[in-house]
Amino acid sequence: MNDGVEVFALPQRLTRALADAGSTELEDLAARWTTRLRADDGDDMTDDDLLAVLQGIARLAASAVSTGGRLYSWSF
Repeated sequence: MNDGVEVFALPQRLTRALADAGSTELEDLAARWTTRLRADDGDDMTDDDLLAVLQGIARLAASAVSTGGRLYSWSF
């Protein structure tokens, strides 16, 4: 049933990679992601700070890994 809510479970491998990523790796990922978005979609991004978003997700991933939990994303 599509009630307008989407839930995605991030794979454990991705969760662990985010949890283990250092600041340089996250900075590189943010730069590559921004470059790809601009090249593929012509998107100039929003005012969102992509690095800050990735750092927040990495902190959540680290918490999930340390507690044996999972990392999920949902929207509605």
